[in-house]
Amino acid sequence: MLIVLLASVAFVWGCATPLPPTYGEGKAPPVLKGPVLALAGEGDLVAAVTDDGLFIKKGPEPWVAKEVPGITRWDRVTCLAVSGGVIYLGSDGEGLYIYSDGAWEVRTSRYDGLPDDGVLSLAVDKKGMGPIATDVWVGTREGVAVFRDGKWSLYTPGKDWLVAMTGKSGKGTGKVYLGSGFRLGRKGEDSSLFEPPVTAIGIGEDRVLLGNEDSSIAQIGKDSVVIMKLEGSHSISKLAVGKNVMWAGTNKGLLWGGLEEVAEGKPWPTHHSYLFWRAALFGSRDSRPFDYRIKMLGYNNAPVVDLQLVGSDLWVAHNYDKPVKPIRSHFNPKLSEITDQPNAEPMTTIRRYVNIDEYIARSETPRYETYGSSAGVRGDPTAIYAPANGKSVWIGTKRGLWGLYEN
Repeated sequence: MLIVLLASVAFVWGCATPLPPTYGEGKAPPVLKGPVLALAGEGDLVAAVTDDGLFIKKGPEPWVAKEVPGITRWDRVTCLAVSGGVIYLGSDGEGLYIYSDGAWEVRTSRYDGLPDDGVLSLAVDKKGMGPIATDVWVGTREGVAVFRDGKWSLYTPGKDWLVAMTGKSGKGTGKVYLGSGFRLGRKGEDSSLFEPPVTAIGIGEDRVLLGNEDSSIAQIGKDSVVIMKLEGSHSISKLAVGKNVMWAGTNKGLLWGGLEEVAEGKPWPTHHSYLFWRAALFGSRDSRPFDYRIKMLGYNNAPVVDLQLVGSDLWVAHNYDKPVKPIRSHFNPKLSEITDQPNAEPMTTIRRYVNIDEYIARSETPRYETYGSSAGVRGDPTAIYAPANGKSVWIGTKRGLWGLYEN
């Protein structure tokens, strides 16, 4: 009888399954006082920006302030990236700052250093795995700047744009294999189908993804470009690319995209339908490598402010900017962080979805860890950095930066 009752509870609520946290020590004061505006790292090198400036920590050494000559408005810093010991800092209004070998380089629109000075997104190809051998991608309000083969190139609509990034004409040859929702794009049409600002960039082994505020995702391959327009009004804030899948953080929650006939399973809740989209294909006539099934994961439709794929785990930070009353389970009144009930309001929370691809492949409810007030982290989340070694995680909020370590 008890087994039947428990099964009924699971059926009624259908909630994802919480796990005990892997990382602790969050109840100590923040290591930096917030708000944390940007956060990034590489191994044990961590960089963070607050209203007080740029701070760097290397291994067990203490945090130190790093002067950035020329910065006048720290509150305009939007993004950070770290690769090979080089720090990239983007500002919405003051361009791109690059720290390497003890010196700073500043790139702005003056003298064609950037398409414009409004840097909104950054991605670094740390493993050299991208399809076009590009080291750095910079998304701005008017275009994209890329660094490859030792030099910078600028791309803007109406001039060289997405198709030009592949070095191909965009026409395509051979037999036509167009799936449902696809059509062949016309020359120059990429400029009107995907417009800046470029708010998100994700790098995978065979494609780079760009996202904007107008529900559009551009997939840039070695010799092909696909521009997808999602139904609804989705502002794309973050992108991550895994094997045969992509993740998109939006103003309406977290989206999963799995390549048709390649990615297995279906995200929970399985009864929800896939998002409808239309796409234009350039540089190829075969749409099959770009045909995604796209669906929301869970019921939490709070905006995603950060997203990081670390091995088989997915870190997600949701931040709902309106007051939300915690939803308590009728079956466990002490549990105040059940956020994925069918009728729940959007919730501010930080989650680590453990082995997420396995649960999706089996079409099962995912298991996750929560890092918020119960873990001693105070304030609405703004950024995450989870090193690949799995020994720690850094969580930035509007009240400070917390370092949590493996229990």
